[in-house]
Amino acid sequence: MTLITLHSRIHFASDVLEEALRAEMDEQGLTSALLLCPAAHLGGELLTRVEAGLASCPRTTLHVIEDDESKYETAAAARVAEAEAPVDVIIAFGSADCIARGRKCRHELATLRYKSRKVTSRYGVSQKALQPKFFVIPNIDGMPDPCLEANTQINFKTTPPGVIICDPTVINDAEEAEAAKAIALTMGRCLNVLNAETFNPLADGLAIDAISRIRSIHDISKGQKDPQSTSRDLMAATLNGAIALQKGTGLVEALRFSFAKSVGRDVDSALLHRVMLARMLGNTRSSKTGVVARVLGLPSDAALPDFAAALMDDLPLPQTLQQMQIDWAELEQAIGYMEPKFGIPQVNSRAELTQVLQDVY
Repeated sequence: MTLITLHSRIHFASDVLEEALRAEMDEQGLTSALLLCPAAHLGGELLTRVEAGLASCPRTTLHVIEDDESKYETAAAARVAEAEAPVDVIIAFGSADCIARGRKCRHELATLRYKSRKVTSRYGVSQKALQPKFFVIPNIDGMPDPCLEANTQINFKTTPPGVIICDPTVINDAEEAEAAKAIALTMGRCLNVLNAETFNPLADGLAIDAISRIRSIHDISKGQKDPQSTSRDLMAATLNGAIALQKGTGLVEALRFSFAKSVGRDVDSALLHRVMLARMLGNTRSSKTGVVARVLGLPSDAALPDFAAALMDDLPLPQTLQQMQIDWAELEQAIGYMEPKFGIPQVNSRAELTQVLQDVY
């Protein structure tokens, strides 16, 4: 069965952030907002713009997410805010990690509200119905994976954000390395989507559009393309790539999730896609390889893995797992955790997966 879930209202335009946020708050009658902001944006323009969009909101609580803060600590901050006044809406912005924490906070508050009700008043009421609203404002790194979470009740596939505000001006001043990571992440996600055997034509269409936009950015030399147009295309591509991922989890996503759970530290998904992309294309047995070749514009005399590797070569990013500061022993831990949890997507056995990782180590 194919499940296509698109419940989010998306605002997409330059300089739309303040207007869209103000309109959504007023239209939905929201009066108490919890803002989740990465420490890197404290005192910055993005936070100022978000606060301007909330100028008419009677109550706003700002929680700054420190670099060493766990998701459980962020969830605890949401509980504190709820104790002071019921939270109508959680607004997460500034990074994909912040957005992922926002959905955890949303689930946390719904659970708290459900448990606080008398047993007799729980009948006919689902925890999902008690969730606060959830607005997200993506940055250069786009949206988190919509499928992978320890608890399937809190992923975007089952409970997507109600509002997504995409304002390309937010990423106009992004550094080259940040843009390179966004390109690698989106290219990797979309090629995984197109290679997946699940039938989801909408996800395929979003992936194809995202790749075409990435190729457009990649093919035009710096200085020859309007920066605003580049920001627009890159933000559109990252958005499409994230939504398309509801088609299912691929090897890179599963490996990143397993690494975090088994080793206890996160791996940058964009870097992992950049390192593994060409190798995974060479390993795929999908019947859709021809579609991928056409979308990428593969010349008739070129091999798909080599062509994909060439597309990524000029990105200023690590090219091996060692360059990502990953030890082989850590990879073995991740493989051991991953096998019973996910199976091994895109490879037939643990031995084959080990060989894939050795080749890019």
